[in-house]
Amino acid sequence: MIKLVTIDLDGTLFDDKKNISIENINAIKKARENGTYIVIATGRPLNGVINTLNTLGLNTIDDYVICYNGAKIFNVGTNETIFSSTILGSDVKILYNEAINNKLNYHAFNINDELLTIKHNPYTLVESTINKIVDQEYDFTKTLDDDKFIKAMIVDSEENINKITPIMKEKYQDKYSVVRSSKIFLEFLNKKTNKGLALLELKKYLNIKDDETMAIGDADNDIPMIKCAHIGVAMENAFKEVFTYANFITKSNEESGVAYAINKYINDVK
Repeated sequence: MIKLVTIDLDGTLFDDKKNISIENINAIKKARENGTYIVIATGRPLNGVINTLNTLGLNTIDDYVICYNGAKIFNVGTNETIFSSTILGSDVKILYNEAINNKLNYHAFNINDELLTIKHNPYTLVESTINKIVDQEYDFTKTLDDDKFIKAMIVDSEENINKITPIMKEKYQDKYSVVRSSKIFLEFLNKKTNKGLALLELKKYLNIKDDETMAIGDADNDIPMIKCAHIGVAMENAFKEVFTYANFITKSNEESGVAYAINKYINDVK
């Protein structure tokens, strides 16, 4: 029996207009009533997912959320952080220089959940809008080496992120967890941080067995949790590389693919 499901948001639970279908809501509600932990796993900070958790009723002391692509796990009801990881100011400055040298936009989240950017730009605006956070212009050259940050991000056009991603992965994959969380976001986190490792941390915390887990996602940053879960589910609209690691391909985010997978493996709905 599946007792823990981690679910991505954009391209997965959300349709293309950022809405959650009634089919998805009902399937999640039924699974939760049957004792399954339903955990949102997102690159967003807590503030950017609160409304979604409230919509789904995942806001009690028995509910958890994975934020920042695995850098933080919260108990939603108590706001307690049960797991966290960081990178250093020295790391943030190295990555800042990469962005500058490649003429790309850049921002980072510090340990206080503040969104810091070189300058206001359309890509950071997307981040600040979806997470309801005001971005702050910041001089990264003044960062102290031992300052703590949650993650750093190169943010730019899809074309530019397509070009820079393989270069950055080859250069830094041994030092950081490098994940592409959307067409315009390339993220750098602590090497021991990703959604899969967060799933393992939460599984251990909740005393859940390996074969009692399922993960649903669509993008590069979802691959680690899809690989770690007993049942890894890729959305029909997922990036092609995600299909390689999935046990099952569900319907698209426009067709309530989350509900289809949950009903198939948990709710026993044909």
